[in-house]
Amino acid sequence: MLTSILSFFTVKRLILVGIISGCYILHTSYPDKQNQPIKKEWIELEKKYAEMLDPITHYKEEDPSLYWFIVSWLNTNYGTPNWQNYYQETWQEERKEKGIDCSGFARVLQDKIYGYNVRGSSQQILDRYCRKVKRKDIQKGDLLFFKAPYSKSHRIVHVGIYLENEFFVHATSKKSATQGFGVKIDHLLAKNWSQELVTIGRIKKAFKKEDD
Repeated sequence: MLTSILSFFTVKRLILVGIISGCYILHTSYPDKQNQPIKKEWIELEKKYAEMLDPITHYKEEDPSLYWFIVSWLNTNYGTPNWQNYYQETWQEERKEKGIDCSGFARVLQDKIYGYNVRGSSQQILDRYCRKVKRKDIQKGDLLFFKAPYSKSHRIVHVGIYLENEFFVHATSKKSATQGFGVKIDHLLAKNWSQELVTIGRIKKAFKKEDD
């Protein structure tokens, strides 16, 4: 029985989903090499934010780790994170309630999905950890660095993570969080994002975690 199920679900990456103790268990190539539980509440979030998730629904098969990571952070609050107990299972739920900011979200995504160890503000992440890349060479996982709206200065105040086709994901603002969009997928041509984009960064391989 199990052999037939495994054969059926053999794709580019093997995904075996079952209902165990109230959770869906996703076996995938997560950087920490651990099986990641897909909670029922994530399924509800997926339904609630289906329209926003539509541009990346194919990630469920092609890049399930990234897809469910994004879903798991939807409907979160915005705020400066406390990194104490970061490696405990309860940390994410505490941050969803108390808030995470743009650089904090970028840090967690780069750690959990790509296995990079970065920290600091948006400007510090760019200065310390990234090499700049041209827009024509942008790849999924690259970091987008933005200035303040209508600012003449190029001081970096915001960071997002590039997905594809001009879409990116980021932790937004307190105002957006009150509307249920503390973490959001946006398009570079929406609002003034493209005009506010200062540069694109790719984290240097030197900052890849040793256990990856």
